[in-house]
Amino acid sequence: MAGTQPAYHLASTALAKVGDISITGRHLGNLAEGIGEELANERDNRTDTYFAQDLPRERTKPDMPIALATVSIDGGRMQTRADGGPNGVQDPHWRETKNALFMRMTGVAFEDDPHPALPECFRDRRYMKKLLAGLADEGDFAPDTAHDKRKSDLQSWRPERLFRTCLSSLCDSHSFGRMMEAEADSRGFFHAMKQAFVADGLQYNWTIQQKHFPTFTPILDFPHAIERIYEVARALHGSSERVWEEYVKWITAVWQGRVADVLQDLRREQSQRGEPPQDCEEKDPRQVLAETITYLENNQSRMDYPRYRREGLPMTSAHMESFVKEIGYRVKGTEKFWNDGRTAEAMLQIRAAVLCEDDRLDSHLRNRPGNPFHPNVKNSLATNLAA
Repeated sequence: MAGTQPAYHLASTALAKVGDISITGRHLGNLAEGIGEELANERDNRTDTYFAQDLPRERTKPDMPIALATVSIDGGRMQTRADGGPNGVQDPHWRETKNALFMRMTGVAFEDDPHPALPECFRDRRYMKKLLAGLADEGDFAPDTAHDKRKSDLQSWRPERLFRTCLSSLCDSHSFGRMMEAEADSRGFFHAMKQAFVADGLQYNWTIQQKHFPTFTPILDFPHAIERIYEVARALHGSSERVWEEYVKWITAVWQGRVADVLQDLRREQSQRGEPPQDCEEKDPRQVLAETITYLENNQSRMDYPRYRREGLPMTSAHMESFVKEIGYRVKGTEKFWNDGRTAEAMLQIRAAVLCEDDRLDSHLRNRPGNPFHPNVKNSLATNLAA
């Protein structure tokens, strides 16, 4: 309950109404913190045991063949405060959470590109208004009211999720990469017939991929490419129609794997407008151009989208984005302050365990010391407590 409800007092109320269990929110929080710490220790011990193996490590084989194993990583946020101080919120600050998703998916391959044309949803201004929130102002373009455009049937070729587990932590990227590799191995992912690693363009994501998942196909999340392409089109052209024309032309080229054509256009624009000066403003077209060119150059090898579609690999981190929101539902909020370190990390373990589709949380609760049905408890005591 503590990992499912958005606050301890709500979990306490739910337990009272549904299970007739009387427990205060504070007591529930203390129990959850202790169990979360146990889960964190289990995770760390499992990771240390995995890396203590002699090289080359013997990879865990899955119980059943895996057609496609997909790993994703993304960051979130939670608000923390100084631990161990006086009453009240001391030193409030935001911390980045690192989140990873491990999915077993369908992986149907195709002889030819199953969707070479840019899907209509990415041409639909009203649909893209939601995706490009924060980049597009209301005045950028008038809504297209001529007729309703239907989203393309993407489900016919996109891989579907079959099973997932997940991780979440406040640790550094080095430690998190080790946890990710150990978790992937425990699921048998390194024996999957096809393997994919999907993330945005942050460098530490690809450092983790190259170090811990070198056999996985690295894929840049397509919506992040969309945001970059639209942002540079908007920076270059004041006319809303021209912005949309350029965006559609360039994102179509990206969808079709012609990133080199987009780079050629952007470099031509850069040569005409000049390089950004050192004191250049962030939204200056020259600065946006330079940043977009660097972004596409760094990620071009991860943007072979026609091949990914043919091989039945995922192109977006939609499942990952949803998972980050699920984590945030419990831990993120302007009124929520977690003690930096101990309680924050403990709740991330509880929430991630709740969202995993295996029985790790139930198994831990069944087998932890203190459970009256634990094997180490005397039979007589277990019988009395059960009665």
